[in-house]
Amino acid sequence: MQRLFLINLFAFLLLTACQANSSKFNPLVIQNVSVERFHSKYIGDYKITIYSPNKPIPKDGWPIIYLLDGDSYFLTANNILTTQTCERCIIQDGIIVAIDYFGESRRALDDLPKPEVYTLEVLPNKEINFPKQYGGADAFFSFISQELKPAMEKRFAINPHKQSIFGHSYGGLFALYCFFTKPPVFNTYVVSSPSLWFSGGYLFDTLDQFIKNPNSHVLKQPTNLLISVGGSEQSLSEVEKSLSKIKQEELLKHRQNRKMVDSITKLFEKLKQANISNLRLSYVVYPNQTHKTSAMIALQDGIQIGFQR
Repeated sequence: MQRLFLINLFAFLLLTACQANSSKFNPLVIQNVSVERFHSKYIGDYKITIYSPNKPIPKDGWPIIYLLDGDSYFLTANNILTTQTCERCIIQDGIIVAIDYFGESRRALDDLPKPEVYTLEVLPNKEINFPKQYGGADAFFSFISQELKPAMEKRFAINPHKQSIFGHSYGGLFALYCFFTKPPVFNTYVVSSPSLWFSGGYLFDTLDQFIKNPNSHVLKQPTNLLISVGGSEQSLSEVEKSLSKIKQEELLKHRQNRKMVDSITKLFEKLKQANISNLRLSYVVYPNQTHKTSAMIALQDGIQIGFQR
């Protein structure tokens, strides 16, 4: 009996070792992808994940997309390009540059602008939502426009008319802030569920200044601005209706306070009425999608616009 036990124990240990070795020596490898540390003289180090096609360079150069919160969206963007590009496909292959961090995230600092007076948000549980750090959006834009983009354009043959940026939530707010306040350095801005509730709707003041500025109404080249939001971001999804009544009430109150759908619709209407020359403006409400799920659909739509043949 003892001998049988030892044999079984040996077999178990051998199988475990094989599984460990299999896992150890067969990591997931994504072709044509590199992960690099990029140092910014403005605000420290960034984790930059890059996909570049191993194919002949197109005559006009590669389209490129910069992803904010890059670790969350790189694999989806990479999958779109590697499975949906072909001679008869809507989109062509191109470059992905995903921006993120080694260690602790600085997304609130980087994505959020600095209002002269910050308006606090009171959550349904009476707690105050106040980011530990914010106000670095101008420096973050300088990093992207003056350091990262030139480095990518030096390394790769980039199509100057097919450069995109994608941002969701805080990232969507940042992309809009840049569009309203900075020289246009992208041809396509993919704005997914922007956090317009930030500081009591601060970005609407920025929008009003943008509209009042006559120079804002003339874009030198056609520019795509795709704004989107999930249809359930101001209500409850069908799955959430199975939660406890207390949880449902808390979620619903929080979402109705932020008014994501109403606010983003209002922003779109203001932009539409401004009738900005060369602006290709579009707005999509994704039915039954939440704040989290809407981002992936927006990314798909954004790539189809920015990487269109």
